[in-house]
Amino acid sequence: MKHLAAVLFAVLAAPALAQDGFEVLKGQFGSATDPAASCGANPHELSIIDNRPHLARTWDQPITGSAGSPRTREVYDVEQFDSTTFLLSEEGLYHADPEGTGGLWVMQMTQNPPGYCWRRPDWPEARCEDQQLRCENATS
Repeated sequence: MKHLAAVLFAVLAAPALAQDGFEVLKGQFGSATDPAASCGANPHELSIIDNRPHLARTWDQPITGSAGSPRTREVYDVEQFDSTTFLLSEEGLYHADPEGTGGLWVMQMTQNPPGYCWRRPDWPEARCEDQQLRCENATS
């Protein structure tokens, strides 16, 4: 009976725990290195779309995406996450490589400075690029 209660608790609590894990993403962010995408010029907002879940990055003004085309929104499938790390793949894209890491990116939340940066799963944790600053804490 205790086992059944524990399983039931885990199933019922999972959505709440998952939602709490995404609280760290709320707010606006801007690029630490690209003045055109900074907090003062064109910040983006992170939001969670509950089905799967998905992570959306949304800008007021178009930015040039990784494929070179202008866009105001990027959507990622959330593959795994914990309180500070989100393993993401761009929605609708399947990239396979021999190591199995193609198309996967890690969004790593940072404390100093507050925000996040990007790295590949096969990179060392110390290598985190494209720092994004939390706008309420940004100096840009």
